[in-house]
Amino acid sequence: MLYSIQRFLAPSLLVLVAVSPTAAEIDLDELDFVEVFRGVSGATSITHAGDGSERLFVTEQSGRVLIFNGESLLTTPFLDIRQRVRAGGERGLLSVAFHPSYPSNGYFFVNYTDLSGGTVVSRFTVTSDANVADPDSETIFFQAAQPQRNHNGGQIHFGPDGYLYIGMGDGGGAGDRSNWAQNLGSVLGKMLRIDIDQGTTATAPDTNPFLTTPNARGEIWAYGLRNPWRFSFDRLTGDMFIADVGQNAMEEISFQASDSTGGENYGWRRMEGSNCYNPSANCNSSDSLVLPIVEYANLGGNCGGSVTGGYRYRGARHPQLSGTYFFADYCTGEFFGAVEENGAWTKLGPRETEISVRTFGEDEGGEIYFADSGVVYRIEAPRPSPQISDGGVVSSATFQVGSGLAPGSLATAFGVGLATTTAAADGFPLPNDLGGGSMSFNDATAAPQIYAAPGQRNFQVPWELGGLAEANLTVTVGDETSPAVVVPLARISPGVFVLNSTGQAAALIASTGGAVAGPAGPFPGSRPARAGETLEIFATGLGPVTNPPATGAVALADPMSATVESVSVRVGGESMNVVFSGLAPSFAGLYQVNLELGDSPPSGNAVPLVIQVAGVDSNTTFIAVEEPETTPTMEVAP
Repeated sequence: MLYSIQRFLAPSLLVLVAVSPTAAEIDLDELDFVEVFRGVSGATSITHAGDGSERLFVTEQSGRVLIFNGESLLTTPFLDIRQRVRAGGERGLLSVAFHPSYPSNGYFFVNYTDLSGGTVVSRFTVTSDANVADPDSETIFFQAAQPQRNHNGGQIHFGPDGYLYIGMGDGGGAGDRSNWAQNLGSVLGKMLRIDIDQGTTATAPDTNPFLTTPNARGEIWAYGLRNPWRFSFDRLTGDMFIADVGQNAMEEISFQASDSTGGENYGWRRMEGSNCYNPSANCNSSDSLVLPIVEYANLGGNCGGSVTGGYRYRGARHPQLSGTYFFADYCTGEFFGAVEENGAWTKLGPRETEISVRTFGEDEGGEIYFADSGVVYRIEAPRPSPQISDGGVVSSATFQVGSGLAPGSLATAFGVGLATTTAAADGFPLPNDLGGGSMSFNDATAAPQIYAAPGQRNFQVPWELGGLAEANLTVTVGDETSPAVVVPLARISPGVFVLNSTGQAAALIASTGGAVAGPAGPFPGSRPARAGETLEIFATGLGPVTNPPATGAVALADPMSATVESVSVRVGGESMNVVFSGLAPSFAGLYQVNLELGDSPPSGNAVPLVIQVAGVDSNTTFIAVEEPETTPTMEVAP
């Protein structure tokens, strides 16, 4: 029995990593800072709920959380706790973070200064009205006394690991006279990491670096920070960027890689940026301190410089900005970017503005916003002329050209300016025009579109190109056509779709109605396949078929379109019995190979699977196969 792959594979066709031009090419002066809305009083943070509503949530220093619904700033606050907040200077309601499971549990967290001047991180719950939270639902998870009125930190973020991170300043004053930032017995001057899913109190995760260190606070994830007013995570890589406000000489951006196990010492007060501070010399003789990836000198004085950390751009609207980290200076109005190449970071700018940037934020799509006290802006870039990246036309299954793209298969083109908007085909036959543009081979043959965005287009390679060794591909957006790129073609170019970064094959267990043949957990209902079961493997590029549909049209279930060339499958290096290979019904360009596992197939959670068509191997993917039960033998006494 054949099952439609659309419900779980189609989204994976759209979530692709764009290949963008080098971000160092970005000219900050060409960016537009578009006013999105105004009416906020003392903005301190901007974020989204991750619930698909596309709303923006803005915290006001006085103690309110406001909602922008895409059209207007709602008059009724989402949350109003002004009577609990001590606001002024660097104190107040400083940020909000929504639980990763907010759509199902309604939990969100705030960081604020209480009436006694201490830091509070607490949880609230939304009411039955999605635009109003319950102010009486507060549960306090974390508290810390603050010895001074400044350097409270204030940012909270859920990390890719699901834990809540809390940025804490060094307690205020000048020069960290008590050396709190280097004292592991204090939470001041630290990045904290807590688990908020173990009841109604915060706990330190077992993997925190100082959990077993005598006299150390278990919540500490990293230390040596002066005032990490804003920090963020790269939504693509999981890396952390910490903007640490300097004393009177240097402003800095610190970095923590996503594979870090914590414990970094970012230097304060021993160092300010890459300079010694206290002591004034030989402050890093053991090279134990982590130096900033970017820094700049401030002008000294009361407000000669105060870095406001931002985000690394990962949105779809402006792929030419991809990978650029944006930040600014509150005091000077200078706007910066930073880009990385081979591990080395280069600072872009500054661009002079008259905006005192207090905070940055992201929406659900990864677009970046920033705010002064009362106005929220979005970063926009001019739409570039359409251009397909060099080597940017690849199989949608493997992201590789290999020996060429097969007519009838699914492919992806990466580049810039490839669409005016993001759009997905809403039915079949697939449209030739999508997202404000189209694609054409040899200036004559249209390529049906599955998905369009400024940085990529997913399409079907036309069947009409059969027999050609190569073809020229162009993208037309509005009245502009991109330079042609030469696309190698091949009769056969097999590629198996994968469902995650570990190479899990798009393989379903037929008898279950669609469970993924993978380890239990990563996908709903997934489990290892068992001996004798039939698997459905989804691929593309398997070549000519009988009863071929028109380009862009769905394959029929009766009669089915079977592959012309012979197809074999190896699981763990062993050949399996193929019972069908051909186009998957009710989709365009998608192939399906049904195979029967033998009585004793290779087992494990990552068993290699390779499809071979007419002697050409696909990419290597993986499935999970349960070890067959063995029947114990009975020994007979002599």
